[in-house]
Amino acid sequence: MEISLNKAINNVVKTSEAKALANERVILLKEIEKVKGELQKAYKNFDYVNDSLMVDYYTYQIKAYETMFEFLIKKAKAMGISEL
Repeated sequence: MEISLNKAINNVVKTSEAKALANERVILLKEIEKVKGELQKAYKNFDYVNDSLMVDYYTYQIKAYETMFEFLIKKAKAMGISEL
């Protein structure tokens, strides 16, 4: 009886962990899409500025989004997410 109770508890824990991991994957994929969109916006805005201060601003913004995008992609690959 105790062995089957332990199995049941382990199954519940594994199911909870699987749900948490799936939720984390969804959140990560949404964050990747968000950063990708922001990066595309920054590239577009960069194309239309002519003030040197704004060129600097968008240059730094693009670099920041590229760095975040690379970080999130590495994290996704480490989690075994391949649908990028």
